[in-house]
Amino acid sequence: MSIFKISIECKRTLIVQELLTTEETYYNTLLELNERFALPLKELGILLPDEHSCLFGALSPLIGLSKDLRDRLRERIGVWDEDETKLGDVFLKLAPLLKLISSFAVGYTSANQLYTKLRSTNEKFLSFLCANEEKSGIGLMGLLICPIQRVPRYALLLKECVTHTDEDHPDYNNLQSALAEVQKIASDINENIRRVENELQLINIGKSFPQDDVNLLNSNRQFASKRRVKSSSKLSTLKESKEKPENKRLRKYASASVVPEFFCASDNVGVGSENLSDTRKYLGEFSASVVSGADSKEVGESRYLFLFNDLVLVAQILSRAKKQYKLKERVRLCQAWIGEMQANDATCLTVGTPGWVYKAMLESETDGMKQSVVKDIQEAISKQKSFLEKAFLNLTIPDGKFCTKLFTLKSDYQTTMEMELQFRSGSEIEIVGVVDNTGKWHPSIYGYTVDVLGCSWWFGFCSGQCGFVPANCFTDTDTDRTSEPKPLSMKRFLAIRRKFSEWTKRRIPPLSSRLAKIHGDGVQKVINVSEIADAARVIRQFFRRRSTVLPEDGKWFLREVSADGTVNVLLSAEVIVANRMNAWGKCQDMMHFEVEEKISC
Repeated sequence: MSIFKISIECKRTLIVQELLTTEETYYNTLLELNERFALPLKELGILLPDEHSCLFGALSPLIGLSKDLRDRLRERIGVWDEDETKLGDVFLKLAPLLKLISSFAVGYTSANQLYTKLRSTNEKFLSFLCANEEKSGIGLMGLLICPIQRVPRYALLLKECVTHTDEDHPDYNNLQSALAEVQKIASDINENIRRVENELQLINIGKSFPQDDVNLLNSNRQFASKRRVKSSSKLSTLKESKEKPENKRLRKYASASVVPEFFCASDNVGVGSENLSDTRKYLGEFSASVVSGADSKEVGESRYLFLFNDLVLVAQILSRAKKQYKLKERVRLCQAWIGEMQANDATCLTVGTPGWVYKAMLESETDGMKQSVVKDIQEAISKQKSFLEKAFLNLTIPDGKFCTKLFTLKSDYQTTMEMELQFRSGSEIEIVGVVDNTGKWHPSIYGYTVDVLGCSWWFGFCSGQCGFVPANCFTDTDTDRTSEPKPLSMKRFLAIRRKFSEWTKRRIPPLSSRLAKIHGDGVQKVINVSEIADAARVIRQFFRRRSTVLPEDGKWFLREVSADGTVNVLLSAEVIVANRMNAWGKCQDMMHFEVEEKISC
């Protein structure tokens, strides 16, 4: 030790000494964890074998690893030479074994959950803890987290050692390699620690809802799988067996249907499964008040918002002191929106969900922190919207005989996505649906509920625009303006099909038979229109069938007309008629062409 004592003032030597002293402390901590908790709990039979393994299964290898490292450090320090003794090779040899700590960190969450459960369900375990945790000072879970905290400490000290080692030192290259290995392991562990802390946060938030089943660890963000549901006139009845109480909002309509396979989480939906299985992350929580919503009686009431990267929880405060809440609304983030922060009031943020608008209070200390929170929320919403858009783009182009109902909405809804509708409170929206064999109307353009990212979607028109709208925007407090459904106008039917073609970048499927009814010059004809025929050719074909005299080019025009009078479009001579007819789909019987003569002025 004489050489070590002589060199004690050297920074590099001090770092090595700290490595040894902290390793000895860490080793003793592991021994305490084993002797005070692991061995007695096993000998007393307080825990089941699986429970003991969950808490202490990786402890023995960690004790052996720490003892090995401690002994190697003691050996090197015992013959310490500032200019010759190496340390990097010690960590290079043990680096693969340090990955044991990374595995231990992965299991820490399960251990913590089990610890919490045992405290409330195992009286012998609780009595044992009461008798021993106070003696340990930091308690069982405090001891269990020590291995997770150790590797970042190794990385920090090795980095300091590299900084204070000359490049021509025989240990320099080994130290650099060892540092890279340990930093990689430390990075993995840090990520696990962040995940653990996030999961603990989710667990604690879930516990703050004593009257509700709030499981936040299961993100459940897969696309809805194929399933059959029972027919019902009320969506609340349709989903009664599956839907949580806070979501049973007495929606008026439901469709009896099968959700198609392309809504499953697979390559078919254009969204990789890695995008759909991200860990749920806590973003923040805010005091809030109701600005507007489906029930005017709730306007002005206090609420508390929990925001995650895929979810919004809206709660009623039961006890501020105990931090207990009652769940009022649970909304996927893809159906939420936030308003712009007001320059004159940077403490408030508008948060909207389908059917409700809230004023949230940002209590961060600085404007920078507030802007950071808002940015995180905006990015999370944008990410969820991108998933939603990819799913919508895989929908087929709707076709069928549709009917509509008119609704008046009582809340705002904003979106940045082209395929969604946005509207203000008081807006009228015409929802598109189908009438089944029993005469019931269902809000669907496919005959089944469009269920994407765990949310149901309807399709409609508002302010001249068409798009999807969250189904839970509609409740019994909204006004159904029509007691009976009305047929969808042909103008809007064609608009839907062409809009979907534009959104999805897919061509409208061709008709199986392009037999066009053509009226003109006092007669009606049915003509088989070829795939490449333009309007001028169809006009010549119409006249060729009734006389040998061909029409003079430019003298006659072709007009596309619907039986309900909502479509009346004059086609130019170059228009490919088949493309116009393909848009007719299953409503072909509602459309025809008219040949009319150009009137000279």
